[in-house]
Amino acid sequence: MLMRYSQDILSAPDEELVCYCSGVSKGEIRAAMRAGAKTLAEVKAATGACTVSRCQELSPRGR
Repeated sequence: MLMRYSQDILSAPDEELVCYCSGVSKGEIRAAMRAGAKTLAEVKAATGACTVSRCQELSPRGR
């Protein structure tokens, strides 16, 4: 299956995955920020993003 992704995360839809290792979408990160997360640590705690450390391997962007 071909995965589609935006070249620019700012213009990406909220459904687009940002953290591939934990399956966290742009929308989930935005929701965490709306709920008060202000730092990367707070976003990670709220969403589980960046906790498996395999994003570079799993991302179609390769980074």
